[in-house]
Amino acid sequence: DGEELLLCESIPALAEAAARHPGGDVWVTRPDYYGRVADIAALPEGRLLVDAAQTAGGLALAPESEGIQYLAFTGHKELFGPQGTGGLCIAPGCEIEPLLYGGTGSRSESEVQPDFLPDRYESGTLNAWGLAGLRAGVEFVLERGVEEVRRHEEELTGLLLEGLARLPGITVYGPREWERRIGIVSFNLNGFTSSELASRLDEAYGICVRSGLHCSPLAHRTIGTLQNGTVRASFSCMNTAEDVDHLLQALGEIASQ
Repeated sequence: DGEELLLCESIPALAEAAARHPGGDVWVTRPDYYGRVADIAALPEGRLLVDAAQTAGGLALAPESEGIQYLAFTGHKELFGPQGTGGLCIAPGCEIEPLLYGGTGSRSESEVQPDFLPDRYESGTLNAWGLAGLRAGVEFVLERGVEEVRRHEEELTGLLLEGLARLPGITVYGPREWERRIGIVSFNLNGFTSSELASRLDEAYGICVRSGLHCSPLAHRTIGTLQNGTVRASFSCMNTAEDVDHLLQALGEIASQ
């Protein structure tokens, strides 16, 4: 399919993102995507790490069947958990050295970190309240169904992309096909910095979007928006088509001023 991947023979691990943070591009466009990446990267001691910060809960992921050794996720996005929660799924036989040591509560008599999971990677006092909130969020997603969450966000994303294409002065970043996105659309409006436009949407219309570099300066450098950033509208299963209409109406009024 013309896909190429350049690797150094000494590379210890390959990191992949399931979706790009600024534009919302879904890189997992085929069921065997990660399996193919894993095959290409099948080097001695090689490992595949997937960053699912933007996708866990909104996109079906199957680490065991897709050859993923490490899958990192955050809890406060598509899993509806509190900020400060998240996790790292580690395949059997791929354990790594802990980043932190200390607080061996489950083995208080020991002077060293426990060697069994998950205690080996859970130093200190756990964020019990946050994890309880994350569990509630995960249960909500499972009850609703990941595929249903995905279908709903695709529908809203498609409506927004169609509407933005009709507005003058709007630049949309990323694929125009909603099937190739998660529920994120980044854009700019001529004559406004991203922070100015986000502030106008908030103060005049009660619409909350995010502006700036979205923790991804290198991605913004790639798409040419490092200086100004972009406005990023993000959907969840809580949003409605009326929310999309409200945003499009607000942008139309601002663009005509």
